[in-house]
Amino acid sequence: MHKFGLPVIPAGVTAASRPRPDATRTRLLEAAERILIGQGVHALTVRQVGAVSGLNGTLVTYHFGSVAGLLGELARCNMAPMLEQWRELPPPAAGTRAILAAWLHPLLNPAAFNLDGRALIVLDEIAAHGAAGLSAEVLAAMVGISERVRAALAPLLPHLSDHTLRARLRFIAGAALGPPPRVPLPGTSDLASAELLLNFAEASLAPAA
Repeated sequence: MHKFGLPVIPAGVTAASRPRPDATRTRLLEAAERILIGQGVHALTVRQVGAVSGLNGTLVTYHFGSVAGLLGELARCNMAPMLEQWRELPPPAAGTRAILAAWLHPLLNPAAFNLDGRALIVLDEIAAHGAAGLSAEVLAAMVGISERVRAALAPLLPHLSDHTLRARLRFIAGAALGPPPRVPLPGTSDLASAELLLNFAEASLAPAA
């Protein structure tokens, strides 16, 4: 950092050759997200982000401080829309399907910078393989909304104990993530489509016949 708090432009990066900062940040984030979805956190390096974005990889450090900072920004950009959608859940009076829909639809959001990808896949990869602190933050947010959903559903599902309801919600969240490969195979429908997922969730919580 410059002594007045201004960032130092990395060696080899000239003002004339750089895209404007906002466009640069977006290209770096888009490239990093694409790598994360396709190859996982461990493939996310400065060199790889540079290669995929078509930019000087040192711009990762210039804009985000480190790969960890870039990963944190990806987590924020993918999580923030979900948290906004989950700000208010329907009350128990709205019924089981309405509560499930309010919870599950955000889990099907497209990725922040790659609309053919899924935000949940980005967040799952970060939670499973990211740095401990960031992983814990993502997990805490997901557990927090799951607990709110459980509390809203519990009065409607007296046949399920709290332990069983928590377990079944975890299975439903796993269904939202989808089985590998987590993109539709050619000639097949998305197993995590909203209607299929809602039907599965309702069936998972129904009393035994």
